[in-house]
Amino acid sequence: MENSSKALIIAGAILLSILIISIGIYIYNSATSTTSDIVIDTTMKMQLMQFNKQYEMYEGIQSGSNIKSLLNLASQNNRDLYKYSDTIKLCVCIRSKSNTFLNRMPRTTLEDALKNREYGVRYPNIIKEVSNCVSDNDKYNIELEYNEYGYVWEIWINDIE
Repeated sequence: MENSSKALIIAGAILLSILIISIGIYIYNSATSTTSDIVIDTTMKMQLMQFNKQYEMYEGIQSGSNIKSLLNLASQNNRDLYKYSDTIKLCVCIRSKSNTFLNRMPRTTLEDALKNREYGVRYPNIIKEVSNCVSDNDKYNIELEYNEYGYVWEIWINDIE
């Protein structure tokens, strides 16, 4: 009888130690996954800020030469982003409500794309074409709009009001 009670006590101690070890492993795994989630979230926020910052410095009233620089940046970024289907959602669209600017467009389809089409102009080679229509001496108001992910989505080239 004495041996069986000692065996039960030993078995209980073993089960209790297994339970404590299991809880320790669970807590460790929870802490590790939380830490990695925080690192991933922070990295994504940094990428978002870095992406937006390059466009936000052009927001407001800008000269034609700055607008050309902005459009060249958008063209280059879109060229890089179009390579992968998961980054195409980050391509910026160029739009305008400025009659002065739109009247400089060499073809009406380009003008229509800038003011009417749902996505504006987002193909890199067409953005370059738009850039060629900007006069260095003109000034326009640049406004930015953001997509649901928080990235700059539309660049509006409008008249100064």
